[in-house]
Amino acid sequence: MRLSESHTLPVPLELAWAALNDLAVLQQALPGCESLLEIAPDEFVGEMAIPLGLATSRFTIYVHRRDVDAPSRCTLHFETRTTGANGAGSAALALAPDGVDATMLAADIAVQVDGLLASLGAPLIEPVARRMADEFFARLRAAAVVRHANLDAPTAARRASA
Repeated sequence: MRLSESHTLPVPLELAWAALNDLAVLQQALPGCESLLEIAPDEFVGEMAIPLGLATSRFTIYVHRRDVDAPSRCTLHFETRTTGANGAGSAALALAPDGVDATMLAADIAVQVDGLLASLGAPLIEPVARRMADEFFARLRAAAVVRHANLDAPTAARRASA
């Protein structure tokens, strides 16, 4: 399965890049993400609970960030080794300024699921993946705005007192 999407983040490029590299922001933005920990530079492990139809599947997901060209692009390679559902994929992320205070985030995501989940849940996988992608980008947008506001607050306070 493949998804290609573009989304505008209403923050400058550097802040969009920082949000994409902040594990707390990513954990908050990823639907069903219960934990996300760095295990080595550019390597992470996370626990996710994803509703598929009437059941919720739990996954341990391993993520490796590669091809980093900060603050313009990177590729996330991910895999899960969970009983009944092995999966792997990648997300090529590209960021570009979209005016002064916005960033265009383009994502090309490829996912392959094997095992029992692929056999029994195949009709559910694509709609759930699309819903999760939409939710992720909406949450990332919101988190980036909050992060930007929090970083900008001390600057605004200094200007007001000057």
